[in-house]
Amino acid sequence: MRGTELTSTIDDIARRVDSFGRLNDKVAMQSHILAVNSMIEAARAGHHGRGFSVVAAEMKMLSGQTKDNADQFRQDVLSYVQSASKTAANLTGALLEASERAMIEKAHVLVQLIVRNLFERTADVRWWATDPGFWEALARPDQALLARAQQRLATIHRYYTVYLDLVLTDMEGRVVASATDGVVPGGRHLPIDARDWFDRAAILATGHEYAVSDVYESSIHGGRKVLVYATPVRREGDPEAEPIGVLAVYFDWQKEAQMIVRDEAAFTDEEWSTRRVLLLDAEHRIIADSHERDFLTRLPLGSEEDRTGCLQMPDGARLCFARTLGYEDYDGLGWYGAVIDYSPA
Repeated sequence: MRGTELTSTIDDIARRVDSFGRLNDKVAMQSHILAVNSMIEAARAGHHGRGFSVVAAEMKMLSGQTKDNADQFRQDVLSYVQSASKTAANLTGALLEASERAMIEKAHVLVQLIVRNLFERTADVRWWATDPGFWEALARPDQALLARAQQRLATIHRYYTVYLDLVLTDMEGRVVASATDGVVPGGRHLPIDARDWFDRAAILATGHEYAVSDVYESSIHGGRKVLVYATPVRREGDPEAEPIGVLAVYFDWQKEAQMIVRDEAAFTDEEWSTRRVLLLDAEHRIIADSHERDFLTRLPLGSEEDRTGCLQMPDGARLCFARTLGYEDYDGLGWYGAVIDYSPA
């Protein structure tokens, strides 16, 4: 039985006891009146009503005892009911608090899982940017070296299934090679929706740095949701040398994030009937949803200083969230995990 159902049952018992008490008071009062009237009539009858007056007096005494007993019963039961009501309220509060703690913990575990995964992506792109196959193709873009770079990207893509694509560009944003050549053909400039991360990556001071995009729907991948990590490719693979191009890896956010909010959440079928799991960016926008809806809708989590918490949504659901702690030198982009519970308290 849920807390609200228990409280409702106890309240119903209290109402029934009070109703019974009022009804008993009414019966006792009528009995008392009847007894008094009987005594009056017995007195009027004189000698002939003397025996009946004894019965009337006894009826009056019994009506009084009945009322006293009923009052005591109602007082005792209502006292127990009030005590039970307080206990139920405390129990309901404790259950709600425990449920919220569990949802916060779940939210924290899930956001940390994806953040740890993405930390490895930052290492991938910075390491691969030193690959001779890439900086040689950019330094001397003849067909043989470009083909070699293309093959290298395709090989990485084959074994790193978390990536939707890998793209190598020159400093003008022109694609020179890609893991999926038919999707991002060489010789074309990156689309407009890629310019933000490209522009930020192109001006990074050293090869130890990287740029990362927001989660967005990539126009060159059929609107599939991606997260892009990018860093300059530098001459001789030297992290302090002049940049001659940019390497970008398209993380398959749509697939990988959905695994986090669905598979890793590990709720039972019954729990899933009232639960929803989300990942949110630093602006509190939905970037992954176990229900696969409301992409980039902003939720009211409060201030950025609120690292964890629970709040009631306008529809009465409980939303519990936890902000990432980051992992190693990756700050986690200020993302949040969140769990919504639509079941009544």
